[in-house]
Amino acid sequence: MSNGMQAVCGLLLLTGAYPLWQAWRVNRRTTLVQAVYWTVFAWAAWVGALAWPGSGTPSLRYLALSLTGCAGIAVLGARRPVVHAWNFVVLSLLAVLLLPVAESLLGDLQFSEPRLLFLAAVVAVGILNYLPTRLVIAAVMLAGACGIEILTLTARDAPTAVRPVGPWLVTLLPWVAFASLRTKRHAASEFDGLWLDFRDRFGLVWGQRTREQFNRAAANAGWPVFLYWQGLRVVSGNASPDAPTQAAILATLRALLKRFEEDREAATR
Repeated sequence: MSNGMQAVCGLLLLTGAYPLWQAWRVNRRTTLVQAVYWTVFAWAAWVGALAWPGSGTPSLRYLALSLTGCAGIAVLGARRPVVHAWNFVVLSLLAVLLLPVAESLLGDLQFSEPRLLFLAAVVAVGILNYLPTRLVIAAVMLAGACGIEILTLTARDAPTAVRPVGPWLVTLLPWVAFASLRTKRHAASEFDGLWLDFRDRFGLVWGQRTREQFNRAAANAGWPVFLYWQGLRVVSGNASPDAPTQAAILATLRALLKRFEEDREAATR
């Protein structure tokens, strides 16, 4: 990438501060805010690696990739009461990932294939978590960007036609994710609207876990409904629940989602 194109790419990357601020604003009262902070750190590292000519050293790009992987792992701990303690797990993972950079202080910076494979696996966890959500396009873009960057670190003689694609994917990524979540799909009910919003923000791991918990509660209560990934459906051959039952169903989902809200009482002590 020429210096001029890299400067343009860097300026566009800086505009990603707006969708990241919007992500913080929407999630600041949820346990997902910890993952948003890790995402901000990753974005800052990408800015440092790509924002101006001559800044994209291998160590900076490796740091950006490592923080990107940590942001995805942070989502897996985004539930009370473990959300704050989970940051120590993510910090430990970051320390392991950054061992090659620490070792480079004693000699030349080298990225062995096993370590890059481990980094790729960590990044893949966060990507796979969002593939079945509205963030699928952003997840695919992130996979392409990280794949190109890891390939570049693995083989310094990677095709020059491929190298510029990664920075552009990273640059557009915050805006694609922002647009994907801002494009509201029509929900058949208040329940579906609440469920789809949670599913798309927290991803497959927590979405599937919450779905299973709800379906067990519904079966125990004898409700003729089943929560699919796409929303709540009445079990075939049964009539739609009456108004009091629908209210109880919605209250059950809200109760399950309480653990994904910040503990306001603890925060005010």
